[in-house]
Amino acid sequence: MIDPVSALDGEFDVLVRDGDIAAVERAGTRMNSPDTSVVDVSEYWIVPGLIDPHVHLRDPGFPEKETIQTGLRASAAGGFTTVAAMANTLPVNDSPATTRYMVERAKEVHSARLVPVSAVTQGLRGSALVDFAAMIEAGARLFSDDGIPIDDAMVLSQALDETKRLGYAVALHEEDCALSRNGALNAGAVSKQLGVSGYPDSAESQRVRRDLAIAIGSDAAVHVCHVSAAESLELIRAARRHGAQVTCEVTPHHFTLDESAAMIWGTNAKMNPPLRSHSDVEHLIAAIRDGTIDMIASDHAPHDPDSKRIPQLGAYFGPGHPVAQLDHESAEEFAHAANGVVGLETSLGLALQLVHRSIIEPTRLIEMMSVNPAALLRMEAGTLAVGAIADITVIDPNLEWSVAPEKFLSKSRNTPFAGMWLKGKAVLTMVAGEIIYDGRKA
Repeated sequence: MIDPVSALDGEFDVLVRDGDIAAVERAGTRMNSPDTSVVDVSEYWIVPGLIDPHVHLRDPGFPEKETIQTGLRASAAGGFTTVAAMANTLPVNDSPATTRYMVERAKEVHSARLVPVSAVTQGLRGSALVDFAAMIEAGARLFSDDGIPIDDAMVLSQALDETKRLGYAVALHEEDCALSRNGALNAGAVSKQLGVSGYPDSAESQRVRRDLAIAIGSDAAVHVCHVSAAESLELIRAARRHGAQVTCEVTPHHFTLDESAAMIWGTNAKMNPPLRSHSDVEHLIAAIRDGTIDMIASDHAPHDPDSKRIPQLGAYFGPGHPVAQLDHESAEEFAHAANGVVGLETSLGLALQLVHRSIIEPTRLIEMMSVNPAALLRMEAGTLAVGAIADITVIDPNLEWSVAPEKFLSKSRNTPFAGMWLKGKAVLTMVAGEIIYDGRKA
């Protein structure tokens, strides 16, 4: 059992009653009565339910990519008891009616919990603000225009003032579009070689610089989404030294792959922000180790093959030899392909490699994937202490498995990790004392 909040680390028995943690005792203590159902997970880690603070479930609006049903079932299979669903749906989640739709649909699925993320601005247009109080009352626990930066500094400042008053955070998509200019890959050797437009890391870091200055001035809580660049990390460290209430996340694809992955996996390695240089990857890993990065988030972004231009580009890319160059037409197809990769069912396995490589301890992993996301979402979760809700993830840290997209419970298959062997996987997921996924039966 690993619970950073209650400082429990060792062999324990956990008694669940009426959806809550009723008792935690040293292994072998006879807590069960004759009518108690025993789940033997003695060979595994028992941890507070994992929480993903950044996913795209595409519902409402894009059922060909994902639905709340498929997304939550994929979440449970990945070990997540709660996921925060971003607002770039159709309609945008900028009204209490859309928030309530998401919450009610999630209840019908009877799987992982869904926490709606409200848009900051109406229609994600970056101008008029949403009714923050009404969105919170409907169920929102975080605010973000993720996928689109908030260009107007005054609008962001007003949003931060309002969320500070209400006690919530704003999650920021940090991109200066005047610098990124619709770039398809990191501006570097790979983009030049493939003949694809480049997206410099300064497009991220310069907007991080501006927004953290605003956050310091407002003394409001902000969260930097999917950090990808070394300079952004330095700016976050500096802002904290100046009193900023800033947290940040990193995705498994950004700390596992660099820009060269696009030469093998094509548009399945295309995302925003893009995969960066090998040096950036090393800085991200160092920031995970030293605590600069607070959370690991999948940024699960499902897409159908047509959106990824897979039929057109599929002949170029694959796990064989890297592509040396694209012709002009194919480079244009690449540039217009949708950004993002699926991640709910690979996130934990990729994150566990940090433990197996002795970069972080298991306790730190659980802090990043449960405790800290719970705090960001203002949830009473992230612990197995007595009295806490029984959201539990059981992990086999030594299970070796190969990523097989055709077996995903997600509706989409856009991943650059197909065929990769990983060590460690969730084998059981429980929400409020109910088992919603049992991989031991597989």
